[in-house]
Amino acid sequence: MAESVNRGEFEGSDDDIDLHMSDGSSSFGDISDEHAVGIQPYLFEPETSTEESDNEAEDTQAQLRVGNTDWCTCQCCSQMSTERESVCCQEIAEIRTMLEEYPGDQCISTTQGFQSVCLDLQVLRTAYYGYRQHHGDIEGESNEKNRYIAYRQLVRWCWGWLGRHVRVPIPSCAVSMIRQAFPSADGQYVGFKPH
Repeated sequence: MAESVNRGEFEGSDDDIDLHMSDGSSSFGDISDEHAVGIQPYLFEPETSTEESDNEAEDTQAQLRVGNTDWCTCQCCSQMSTERESVCCQEIAEIRTMLEEYPGDQCISTTQGFQSVCLDLQVLRTAYYGYRQHHGDIEGESNEKNRYIAYRQLVRWCWGWLGRHVRVPIPSCAVSMIRQAFPSADGQYVGFKPH
């Protein structure tokens, strides 16, 4: 596609100037003839990958979870200090599967099973003896030990066996219920640690 401009329209001679390139290529890479004339914004800018866009969306989503419970669908979650901890029981497939055994309950923390497996002191004491036999004693106050064993009980109940050094975030509703049952003396809690 060749375009010509008549110099007579400008100050100068009546000679025609041919603005197209004879072989259709340029030193700037492959630019089609339709881009050879005129300014084309963002012509040489790198394109954004969909991966980068997805990561930015996830970061924004994560920021929206901290400091509120808008993400909760069970209506029992509490505000958590990190994005990893800001998860509802309805978002975890293993817990939703367990909830199928309790058709009237919308939250794992309100089920009779949770009360029995994770909050009953006799069950926690027995689970602690099993833990101590294999891993040794847990240092700390009794409520700290009970919280730790209650978290382990929830994971064992819903996931079964995860394997050594494999950790999963526990839903906010369950963490809140366990913390209410076994509060920290100073009100400080460790939170989720991946390793």
